[in-house]
Amino acid sequence: MPDPGCSRPDLCSIPDADAQAEPVRAVRGGLSANGHPLDGDDPPAPLASGIDGTIRLSTAAAVHAVAGIAAYVSYWHAYAVVRAHGETGITARL
Repeated sequence: MPDPGCSRPDLCSIPDADAQAEPVRAVRGGLSANGHPLDGDDPPAPLASGIDGTIRLSTAAAVHAVAGIAAYVSYWHAYAVVRAHGETGITARL
């Protein structure tokens, strides 16, 4: 049977873990097996304070305001559609 042109991967060219620049080690919560931070990891970002906190708070307030307005408009639109189709009372409100 002729070869379709595919060849097997060369498994011998895959480097061993010992030959790699950084040996394989157990990682738990961003720490190496000996409890030290991994090489090349950035330190955690500081908590937001001052102007950053103000920006985050005002962004959250704006998102909640837009969501509240959208919910209000959506509810009354759905109510009008249900009323237009003949429902009344509690069924229309729900």
